[in-house]
Amino acid sequence: MKKDILLIFGSARADGDTRMMANFLLEKMPNSELLNLHDFDFSGYDYEHKNAEDDFFKMAEHMLTFDKIVFCTPVYWYSMSAILKRFLDRWSDLVTIRKEKGRGLAGKKLFVLCCSSDEEEHEGFFMPFEKTAGYLDMIYGGEIHTYVVDEKIPEEVQNRLLDFCKKITA
Repeated sequence: MKKDILLIFGSARADGDTRMMANFLLEKMPNSELLNLHDFDFSGYDYEHKNAEDDFFKMAEHMLTFDKIVFCTPVYWYSMSAILKRFLDRWSDLVTIRKEKGRGLAGKKLFVLCCSSDEEEHEGFFMPFEKTAGYLDMIYGGEIHTYVVDEKIPEEVQNRLLDFCKKITA
């Protein structure tokens, strides 16, 4: 089966709550694959492009083979994780020094899953993702805010995750 959904996982904990959510998606969507940002060596955006030989372009090449991209991040201080922000910042390289790659994002669907320590969704969290998709002519497919209770995914969150899977695979 061709895998057309890439989950880009960026968390400080490899097996934390956000990974639990990503694993749920992977189980329910067999045509998906996980890319853990911590498995790669890449630096932040550099205006002089001295980092062009790190792993970022290898990750970007792989990402471009998928039709749907799902960012999976914990909520850290009301924002995405630092490693996901660094990865997203590097997308600037895709619209400057590798424009043909950046154009390859057009028409792809972008989704976001976040996981926090409480039920409350914070206003504005998803805006950078939605604006990025718009800027790159991607289709913003939507988002989901998740949380865990007693180290388990509550039934209400599981139901919303199932709906999210349907939205992604539609």
